[in-house]
Amino acid sequence: MNILCENIRALRKAQGLTQKELAEKLEISDKTVSRWESGVQLPEASLIPQLAAVFGVTIDELYGVEKPVSEEPAPRIDDRKAILDFQIWMIAGALISLLGSLLYRYFGSVGYLTPSLIDVDYYNTAKGATADIFAFVGIIAIFVGLFAVIIAKVRFAGAFKPHMPDAVYALNVRLTGAAILVYAVIFMKTAPEILSFGFIVPRQVYGCIFVAALTGVLLWYRRRLKKRGITLSKPLAITALTVGGLGIAATIIALIWRDSLTFAVALGDEVTSFASGSSATAGAFIAGIMLSVADWLMIAMPVLLYIDLLVKLRKSR
Repeated sequence: MNILCENIRALRKAQGLTQKELAEKLEISDKTVSRWESGVQLPEASLIPQLAAVFGVTIDELYGVEKPVSEEPAPRIDDRKAILDFQIWMIAGALISLLGSLLYRYFGSVGYLTPSLIDVDYYNTAKGATADIFAFVGIIAIFVGLFAVIIAKVRFAGAFKPHMPDAVYALNVRLTGAAILVYAVIFMKTAPEILSFGFIVPRQVYGCIFVAALTGVLLWYRRRLKKRGITLSKPLAITALTVGGLGIAATIIALIWRDSLTFAVALGDEVTSFASGSSATAGAFIAGIMLSVADWLMIAMPVLLYIDLLVKLRKSR
């Protein structure tokens, strides 16, 4: 590849500019910049002084006459320490929250295992000293872990201001994506009890909200990666959004159907012909199956998007 093309790419990345941003400064298309950097086309002579001015170098430096241009400076010791610190705190925060979720769901006062783990009579008489404590500790652990992840993100962003090198940005995407997937699952399971504030809200409603929010975050990452020259699979994104949309639609339909059956049965003999006996039972059973399938369809949406991110980041190395 021509040294000029290599230096344009290196200088653009060193200054944290995307191809589109550089193109806007030069009043050309981003496809033209892409052709320069791939060596398919050379810049017009009239644009060379503008390029040098944008990058803050001389024309000789742009052509590699005076000194070579390094695309990415070697990481300093402080950078390595910041990266390690970020990895430790992100992973530790997610694990602490996951542990808290397990304590809350399976050993706390709303858990399913507590009566079988200890004597039932003791459980009934000492509930406040056992299961409620587990539930409280679990909730605290969930939010302590969440705050650890947030603090790690803020410190990491501060350490690499104003621009992150591509390798560092890729690490940021990987760990952040993994963390938000973990928190989506945690809050889908715990939100109904923690956030309902006395209102009875189906777990599936929180599932729809958290999955939709998580998908929005991942779509934002896709857009940011595209600006860095990493193009992700559009068909896969469309498939993921379609599958997730079907899951959310199925959830809403199944909840309405299930609640209407429950309401009809509660009315008694006046609606016997509508939902009584075996018909009501069968309807509730089908609604339950729909909700179970919908859960998997919904969670498939962010998982597919995240896998695509990981694959493309790996290929771009």
